[in-house]
Amino acid sequence: MPSRIIKETIIISESLTAISAEAERFFWRLVVKADDFGLYYGDPRILASLCFPQKPPSEQKIRSWLNELVREDMVGTYTAPEDGKKYLKLLNWGKCQQTRAKSSKYPEPSSFDSKCKQANGNQMLANVPVNVNENENGNDNENEKRAHSGRGAADGFDRFWASYPRRVGKKDAVAVWKKISPDDALVDRIVAGVERWKRSEQWTKDEGRFIPYPATFLRGERWNESDGVKPAAVPPAAKDYGDDDFLGGDDHE
Repeated sequence: MPSRIIKETIIISESLTAISAEAERFFWRLVVKADDFGLYYGDPRILASLCFPQKPPSEQKIRSWLNELVREDMVGTYTAPEDGKKYLKLLNWGKCQQTRAKSSKYPEPSSFDSKCKQANGNQMLANVPVNVNENENGNDNENEKRAHSGRGAADGFDRFWASYPRRVGKKDAVAVWKKISPDDALVDRIVAGVERWKRSEQWTKDEGRFIPYPATFLRGERWNESDGVKPAAVPPAAKDYGDDDFLGGDDHE
């Protein structure tokens, strides 16, 4: 297996921040096992034995970690029509890795079995086209048309961005916003959720250290959360991180 390239920006990847430590460990084992095209087996039973040969985890744990990676657009799973078997693809592979082989021994995906954006990683959407970026770009116009019926497009995002106390990673936040394509009522709920969190103990302590990235907040639909949002006794001024994107580009993985 060829050596793999890991970029320094991986340490500030929003995707890795959003998954558990166990799922991240699983991700790195997939990185060293996948072929030059980012393809590998997708059956949890096979993954357990090949990625963890000394101490295989349960099939249930593998499924849970896969769900986390799928949720953050790091992995796509699919069933190959050629043999009916499960495979996976590391979605950002081409940004960081070099292709040395001329062809893959694994079937290429034509569509993904699962593409999950739910915060708990349990609910999945089926039959998503394999070229995720092209599919999203192709739907941008339709999303924008729906959003322009109210404040759900640029106007709605501007409201969210102005309200959010940690304004970093704007490009990623805009991309997630387009996927959500909120109408007027949902924009109001999102902004209200941000305001509620801004008064919470979690967001106000340690100068806002625990405030998530805007894109992470949107992906997790955290504006819906009420349990555990404990108000701070005396809300201090939230730290303003400015508009700079610390990642400095698109290479998150």
